[in-house]
Amino acid sequence: MKSRGTFDRMWSRRQQAVAHALATGTLTLAIVLMPALHGTSGMVHADVPTAGDIAACNQEAREGVRDRAASPTSKDQAGADAARTAGAQTAEGRGAKTAVTQSSDPQIHGMDGEGAKDAAYRAAYRVCMRQKGF
Repeated sequence: MKSRGTFDRMWSRRQQAVAHALATGTLTLAIVLMPALHGTSGMVHADVPTAGDIAACNQEAREGVRDRAASPTSKDQAGADAARTAGAQTAEGRGAKTAVTQSSDPQIHGMDGEGAKDAAYRAAYRVCMRQKGF
């Protein structure tokens, strides 16, 4: 059997460091965390759009409706129908501001309440939010 000194000379310093890291679990942890850390190196957005995102996309959607820039999907059509039905059932008080859409879906959260009743507006708003990373 070879002595410890002979064994150490056979390994380079790098190989010893890797062997030590494997023995202590450090390298294993790094390998497990690397994909998670790598995914965060790009642009990161919060789950909920900011007030600036909402205002910009509402403006873009108003312009998009005039230009018919986005084609509504069946989901946009169904959402518009639901918004019209909900709007007919809800009476707004005097001086009330236009309602905004509250949703867990960041692509429609913050959408202007009146615009939400129009499938083309919904489509344009959703496209804008998607372009902003939501």
